[in-house]
Amino acid sequence: MIDLHPSMSGLPLAGALLLVVSELMCCVPRIRHSRAVVQTTAVIACVVTVLAAFLSGYQASSRAGELSGVVETAMANHHSLGRWLLINSLLLATFFFLSRVAVHGKRVVRALYYVSFIVQVVGTVWVGYLGGRLVFEHAVNVAKIQ
Repeated sequence: MIDLHPSMSGLPLAGALLLVVSELMCCVPRIRHSRAVVQTTAVIACVVTVLAAFLSGYQASSRAGELSGVVETAMANHHSLGRWLLINSLLLATFFFLSRVAVHGKRVVRALYYVSFIVQVVGTVWVGYLGGRLVFEHAVNVAKIQ
C-alpha cells in the first residue's frame, strides 16, 4: 500500500501560507473586495489539509514497525500536537465563519479568530518540524536499501 503521509504532510503548510497571504491581502485596497473569497477558500483549505495529513499519519504510523523508546516518545509527541492542530483548525474555521455573521461581540470573535490563526500557523510549522525530525534524525518510514 502506498504511504500517503509524506505527500500529505506538506499540504497544511501550504494551507497556512494561503491563509497568511489572504490576511495580507487586506492591506491592499485594490483587491480588498476579492479577499472574502480567498479567505474562505484558505480557511477551508486549512481544515481539509490538516485533516488529510492527520488521517494519513495513522497509516504512516502503522507501518513504522518496532520503535525504540526515544523514537516512540517523539512520534507520540508529533501525533498529539497534530491532534491539537486538527482541533485548532476546526476552531479557526468556526471563529472565521462566526465573525462573518456575528452582530454582537464581533470584535471578540474576530480576536479569537486571530489567536487561532496565529496558533495554526505556528503549530503547522512546529508539527512539520517534529515530523521532519522523525524522518531525518530517526529514519522513521525510510526504506532500507539492501
